[in-house]
Amino acid sequence: MKSRPISVRLVTLITLGSGILNVVSVVNRTLPHRWAILTDLFSLEFIHLTRSLTLLSGFVLIISSFNIYKRKKRAFQLVFLLSTLSIFFHLTKGLNYEEAIVSLAVAIILFFSRKYFTVKSSILTLRWGLINLVTAFILTLAYGIAGFWLLDTRDFGIQFHVDDAIRETLKFMTFVDDPSLVPHTRYAIWFLHSLDLITTLLVIYALYSIFRPMIYKFRSQRRERMLVREYIEKHGRSALDFFKSWPDKSYFFSPSQNSFIAYRVGNNFALALGDPVGPEEEIEDIIKRFVDFCDENDWGIGFHQTLPDFLPAYEQLGFRKLKIGEDAIVNLMNFNLAGNERKALRQGVHRIESHGVHILHFEPPISDDVLSKAKEVSDAWLRLPGRKERQFTLGTFDPEYVRSTPLFVAADSAGKFMAFMNEIPSYHKDEATIDLMRFRSDAPGGVMDFLFVKLFFHLKERGFHRFNLGMSPMSGFREHETPSAEEKLIHFFFQQLGFIFRYKGLKQYKAKFASFWEPRYAIYQSPLDLPRMALALRKVSAVKWQKEEDTDVFEPDSDVGIPEN
Repeated sequence: MKSRPISVRLVTLITLGSGILNVVSVVNRTLPHRWAILTDLFSLEFIHLTRSLTLLSGFVLIISSFNIYKRKKRAFQLVFLLSTLSIFFHLTKGLNYEEAIVSLAVAIILFFSRKYFTVKSSILTLRWGLINLVTAFILTLAYGIAGFWLLDTRDFGIQFHVDDAIRETLKFMTFVDDPSLVPHTRYAIWFLHSLDLITTLLVIYALYSIFRPMIYKFRSQRRERMLVREYIEKHGRSALDFFKSWPDKSYFFSPSQNSFIAYRVGNNFALALGDPVGPEEEIEDIIKRFVDFCDENDWGIGFHQTLPDFLPAYEQLGFRKLKIGEDAIVNLMNFNLAGNERKALRQGVHRIESHGVHILHFEPPISDDVLSKAKEVSDAWLRLPGRKERQFTLGTFDPEYVRSTPLFVAADSAGKFMAFMNEIPSYHKDEATIDLMRFRSDAPGGVMDFLFVKLFFHLKERGFHRFNLGMSPMSGFREHETPSAEEKLIHFFFQQLGFIFRYKGLKQYKAKFASFWEPRYAIYQSPLDLPRMALALRKVSAVKWQKEEDTDVFEPDSDVGIPEN
């Protein structure tokens, strides 16, 4: 995310100050000689109307200053319009030419700063809704207190002290009538009407701020995913590309419609899955356009699990890299169980077979009976501590998804399913991979090793050259690699906090099979983006979804969504 220019911060303060000025100006009485001129030119009803409009514009300007700071285009348009109208309001409510000059100056400054306000309006989040609501409540309370406190004794026949002003304002804000409060002047009548108006608007705004985020649903169109699958078939490079066509992704397409980036937004941070997909000559351009797109929406930006292939393009555009792990690759052409190196694995396979465990292979479409048995295994696996469904970089046990993939099952002598894996396409040449790996808690020890070994031999017979076991996070650096000081520091940080011990077991397990390792990276703009990137990954990985006819609808547990146009 780009830092705010000084001019944007200045315009934010000017907008806030202009709003406060509008509110204060209606609380103060008009000078007698100016009032006389006004009443000769306009009716009292018209003067009171312009006072009310000035008050409303002041409140809107104050609230809009938040979005001015975020460089929102619609907020800029609204503030520019209100600043222009305020010139007229100030002149017609009290011949306040001083305030009118200030509003004119604000409009001029806004006009010359318009190039900075390019961010599109986004889905209102519950957090920002509550912030805006609290701000509006404080403004309404402050207006009422100031108004009562500054009133003359003749307006109500009462001299209001601060505690009186607070009490009367709270009564109005909670719609409690006070029969002892009787206005004696036209100004007093207008003030009570203005307080009623502001309180009513506060209630409406409260309902809007709180409930609007709750009714939002993320939508992804099937026709986009069909186009994405075509691109992946033509230009895919990795095992991760398969998940880019899943309905939990949004898509950013190049102008040529030949390239795309799959991403999700969590915590106001756009997280792309892997590298862009498309012709090599378009990669740098679509990354640049995606950066502009995210900047327009006021999103942070990062790429998760990228290949080394396009690191120069990212660096050329000002990104940083962090090696976050390595994919374990099995050379299927050389894989066997001979020799001392594979002795333990070979003995484990023989032991499992001696218990009557054998392999079952099912091609899609998977029958209901097989699917039901596989689901029993999956449900048992999900009951294990720390196990849960994840998306974004993985699949879930969705029956229709599992039904459409080859299934490899380890079953006992009675035919009971003990463990399974499902094969998915990898778009690296001659590579195979899997997605779900699930087993029962009562399965024999080493059953997953057994399943992998049998799967490797099966794939080898089918002509595959390599198998991708997936990423081992924070797996360190190789001798030939030249990590930056920043990468070294981050890896050291993980090691010192003990995070690495969570990953060592996974790496050691995959090392039993791996022939070599391939690095995977996180791509980001600033070190401050790394915590945001981690939080975004956590959010987008936990999405739940259900199918509809033409759209897959997600129930997000975070501020995830497509910006409004």
